[in-house]
Amino acid sequence: MKIESVKFVHPKKKVSNQDILDVVREHSAPVFDGDLDTALASIGYMLDSIGVQERYWFTNETPLELMVQAAEAAFEESRIDRQDIDVLIFCGIARGFLEPADSYFIAQALGMDKVDCFDVMDACMAWSRATDIAESFFKSGKYKNALIINAESYFNKGGVSYPSNFTLKNFRSLEHCFGAYCGGDGAAATILSADGDDWERYYISKKEGADLCTIPLAGYEGRCMDSSLIALNGLGSFTAFSSRVFASFESMIEILDKISHRFDEVKTIYAHTGGDVNAYEKWAQEAGAGGKITYLFPNYGNLGTVSMPASLALDIESGKLQRGDKVGCWLGSSGMSFTSYVLTY
Repeated sequence: MKIESVKFVHPKKKVSNQDILDVVREHSAPVFDGDLDTALASIGYMLDSIGVQERYWFTNETPLELMVQAAEAAFEESRIDRQDIDVLIFCGIARGFLEPADSYFIAQALGMDKVDCFDVMDACMAWSRATDIAESFFKSGKYKNALIINAESYFNKGGVSYPSNFTLKNFRSLEHCFGAYCGGDGAAATILSADGDDWERYYISKKEGADLCTIPLAGYEGRCMDSSLIALNGLGSFTAFSSRVFASFESMIEILDKISHRFDEVKTIYAHTGGDVNAYEKWAQEAGAGGKITYLFPNYGNLGTVSMPASLALDIESGKLQRGDKVGCWLGSSGMSFTSYVLTY
């Protein structure tokens, strides 16, 4: 499978760690029970210590506008006509609809009336799953070209993170709200064709942490085992026990080791960093990949499903990644699931 083109677009508003503290203060001051200044100092310290410096948030733009912009740029670079795309897959965490699939509205906006459409949902893993599904389609001969679209918009007003995660009721709320402060918004479009080499992929899946990072819907109680960790920020809102998630991430070393026989071949390994860069670097060192990892997190935050295509797109745009280069991808996702894979650009 070949990446014909991949484009990343982010909103215009750059948000610093101090901006995060200001937003938390604004929304928490009326309801916080305790010393808010101490809580804010703790947030600031944690943000600085895990390596995130800035991220981008939606303001006047819409996710659809950025997805269309990314797709149009991808079409232009690939020189593949949109009417030659066989299937369009949407794979963002943030989404607009349970029915129908978001992909139908994206296809409508792009004037792609005949393309097959569906969505893939698997938290931050979804872009990787979508490319895997596309490759399976190609191998079966069903399709020749695919467009994968994703956009994360955590910080739209009334969205999955804002203002719910920024309205702290007490110091303890930080445990399940902090993860949102690392997030960033953006959109990506990836055009894939049946040409090229197979991607070498590995997965590990664990279930004991399924309730550690969730965005629950109404009626979720009848669809999972009882848990006191779900919906603490309300229905439709992001609730993540980040420190517990990372404590469950010992599989990150095991999954990275799966591609250790390719370390000498790959130019870099793109890490989906949903948090502490120091932890990822430690895992990389233990797997023998120290110095091989590229981190998007410091300048863009946790982009969710957009992190892998954004990493590729930024290095292609800067000239760091050239045709024929081999790269690795390495990520963990809520659920819990882990993957590593090697592809040739």
